[in-house]
Order: sequence, then C-alpha cells, then structure tokens
Amino acid sequence: MLNRFWTYLLYGNRFCGIEHTSKNEDEYIVVSTVKQSKNELNQEFNLELKHIKDVSEKLSKNQHAFLVINNEKVLSKSLQSNQSDPQKLVYNSFPNINIEDFYFEVLSEKNNHFVSICRKDYVDSLIKDYSVHNILITSISLGNSIISTIKSFIKEQDVFTSNALVTIEDGNVISIDKTLVEEKFYDLNGLRVSNAEILSFSGAIQSVVKNNSTISNLDVKHHVLQNEFKQTRFFSQFLKFSGFFILGILLVNFLFFNHYFNEVNNLREITTINESTKQRILVLNESVSKKQKLAEDLLKSNGSRSSFYVNAIINSLPETILLSEYDYQPVIKRIKLDKPVILDTKIIIASGESSDSELFSIWITKLEEMDWVKKVDIVNYGITSNSIPDFEIKISLDND
Repeated sequence: MLNRFWTYLLYGNRFCGIEHTSKNEDEYIVVSTVKQSKNELNQEFNLELKHIKDVSEKLSKNQHAFLVINNEKVLSKSLQSNQSDPQKLVYNSFPNINIEDFYFEVLSEKNNHFVSICRKDYVDSLIKDYSVHNILITSISLGNSIISTIKSFIKEQDVFTSNALVTIEDGNVISIDKTLVEEKFYDLNGLRVSNAEILSFSGAIQSVVKNNSTISNLDVKHHVLQNEFKQTRFFSQFLKFSGFFILGILLVNFLFFNHYFNEVNNLREITTINESTKQRILVLNESVSKKQKLAEDLLKSNGSRSSFYVNAIINSLPETILLSEYDYQPVIKRIKLDKPVILDTKIIIASGESSDSELFSIWITKLEEMDWVKKVDIVNYGITSNSIPDFEIKISLDND
C-alpha cells in the first residue's frame, strides 16, 4: 500500500509514450497516453503531431514520458547467433562504428537478436528539446524493440507497427522487417490499438508493467533521467503541498478564532442561564441523594452472613446437583421511587438441576440439619426438555 502511494505521488496516474517515426521520408510524432484506475489501464488519447512544441500543448506541464525513437536516425539489423554479449552483437551487426558515439539496444529472443543503434548527440538533443517544452523523458527505446512489452497480449502472429512487420511465434519475436505497412487494429486486453500507435502505447504501459527484456547501454542515461524527473517532481509537489499547507494553516487559524469567538458568546449565555438552573441542580442533587440512600439500604440489608450461607450451601452440594440461581432475601414487592424496599429477610430461594433424586433428598435432609435452617420447602421438582429434573427450593432461616 505504501509503495503504491509513493508510486502515485511520484508518477501520478497518467502515463505517456511518444514515438518519433517516419512514413514516406516524412517524420512525425505519435503520442499515446493511458490512465491507471486501480488495477486497470484505460486509453486517454492518441495523436499524430509534427513538432515537439505541438506535443507540449497536448500534455500537462512536466509530464513524464517514454520516448521511442524509430525514424531514419535509427539503424536496425537482425542476426542469428549463439552469442549473448550485447556489445559483441552490436559489433557483429555494425563492424565499423565507434560504439562510444552511439546508444544501442538489443532485443534477444533465443538465437534471434535485433540490434538498433542511434547517435548519442541526436538522442540527447531530442531529450533536451522535450525538457525545454516541459516534457520530461524518463526512458528511451530504439527501433521496434519496445514491441516486446506487449507481445504476450497480442494474439496475432503478424503485427504491423508504424514502419515494420513484426512476426511473433510462441511468444517470441522471430523477425522485424521494415516494410510498407497497412493500417490494422489490435485488441490488447480489451484496448483497441492501431498499428500506428502500437509502439507509443507500448512505451506508455512499459512505465507501469516494467517488463522490458531488452539490453542496452542506456542504463546510466535512464538513471540520470529518472533522478532529474524525481527532483523536478519533488520540487513541483513540494511547492504545491507548501501552498496547501499555508492555506490550511490560515484556514485553521480562522476556524480557531471564529470558534473561540463563538465560545465566548456561548459562555456568556451559559452564565446567564446558570442562575436560573441552579435551583434545578439542587433539586436533582437531592433526588440523587435519596436514590443513593435507597441503594445503600438495599446493600446493607444483604448482611455479612450472606456469604456464610452461600458458602454453606455450595459446600453441601453433591456432584449430581447443578445450582443455577441463588436469591438471598428476595424482594417482595417492586421497587418504587421514595418507597422503602421490602425484602423477605428470612428466605433463600435456590434453583437448578439434579440428575439423582436420591442424592437430592439426602441434600435436602442435610440442609434441614443445619442449625441456621428452620425448614426447607421443595417448591418445584420436575423434568425439563433435556430429561434432567430441575428444582426450586425455599430455605427458611431460623435466626438471621
């Protein structure tokens, strides 16, 4: 939960992918945005634009974005090799380049490798241009490699992108061929995406799913871009929260003094009312005192001998008798206000269950033999629904 909150605080719920591509030697920009709601992603809009300035007018200030560079500035080759080292794969694909001047990205699917390179100065200039227009690039992909992000969501074997045909078999990309493309739409977990926007869409959701399987020398660049974005985001959020905080303090200050002013007025009214309610309080106090005395009289009536009787009766019980109720000095009449409590002072009522009638009779006899018992009356002895007889006895005390 805390990690989800931190991610939302840092990235918000809107994710953007931007692809620089070309068609008929005419460069253009494809922008796709998705919005995360709980665990669902929904498309917001997809646009084709000409300039970075046009993109900035469609996105909110300091929007983070995943940049896909897939135009004529990117060189791509595919090869089959048992080699797994990305730099060696780059050198095998482009033997004469100075790798220090290029960013590269390698998508490896078993023995099929797809290598894309682009000059660092061009990539850096694009990132700087976006930054000038208040769009913060956080990650970069070259060529059609980002298609690996959504390959598991596509049912089709042949997938057109903005400038290539990608063939997927058994969940693996087996070929990427630059070709004349045809417009097609694909269903990605219920989202309808066209071939023209499929790479920018992949970049947008890559910021959420984070399942990129490519290898590149962009890791350091990505780390720098992420830190720059976090600093900008933190500063922006800090200013926003600071404004809310100051506004909150002013609001609390206003509410506090307004409340204090109202309380002073209320206290003045209460002071006036207190004079008229003082007599009522005295009357209530007298009533409480009478009730307290009534309760004390009731408690005093149950003298210290009550514990003696309880102890004697409990100790006399055989194992076959279960006592469920004991009432010492039961109230004769209903208690009423300002009336004395009338108790049957020489009586104990006891009831329970007995599973052995013979032992019950012996227990009654034992009770009658106690020097403080005048007599024992069996009020009730019968069989309940559980086949165990229940009983109720009345013990008359001799000298209470």
